[in-house]
Amino acid sequence: MHIYCCNFELMENLFFASREVNNFFQTEPVIGNYALAYALGLCHSSYYNSGEISYATDLEELNEAGIYITPGTLTERARFTVVQFNAMSDSYWFQMEQNAISVNRERIFNPRLKARAANFPQIGRLKLLSVGNRGVFYVTSREEFRIPRYIRLGKFMSKVKISARKQPYREVHRETTIYPNYLNPNDLPSEIRVGMFDLLNIRPTPLIRNVQLSGNFCQLADDFQTRLPAGMQFYTNF
Repeated sequence: MHIYCCNFELMENLFFASREVNNFFQTEPVIGNYALAYALGLCHSSYYNSGEISYATDLEELNEAGIYITPGTLTERARFTVVQFNAMSDSYWFQMEQNAISVNRERIFNPRLKARAANFPQIGRLKLLSVGNRGVFYVTSREEFRIPRYIRLGKFMSKVKISARKQPYREVHRETTIYPNYLNPNDLPSEIRVGMFDLLNIRPTPLIRNVQLSGNFCQLADDFQTRLPAGMQFYTNF
């Protein structure tokens, strides 16, 4: 197995709708491993989607290929940028109807014509991760492959720079060791025993960090003696 340590830096403001409070849309300081799998080009979603969730099909291909990606954890204090947006029409005439904006003046004279509700926010604020935030994630793979230097992430396809290096490691067994970065608890093998942890409750799956683990690990030859849980793979029973 090959393990790659991937340090990333945001080249543009990054937005995910991690949490929605009224018309305030927030990005949590973490990058989910599902998002990274697609951004790295390891999963390919269809251009058109009718609303079906395809995680199970897409991620199962990575399990078959022996590839796994951990969530991205910021290595410095998170910095944010808050911006306002207004997606309302800038036409000469418009009026607000039932959860929709109408720009057709014929609706005034024909009550049978009604504007269709818009399934997207029209005004609000966005909390984005700022340019310059840095973090790290890990990729394990049965075969060697090249990790791209740049990827696109988030709702606005923001540019992210990646510096990847292959890490030597050795397999060890430890009792009650602490892993400080984010993990997807669904992806841990059943042989790993989980103790206390900090929980970040976001969709599509909650993440944990500062978790006490017992079991088999891959101890990397880095400055921090990082111990990655061995045998992680994507959970696909959605």
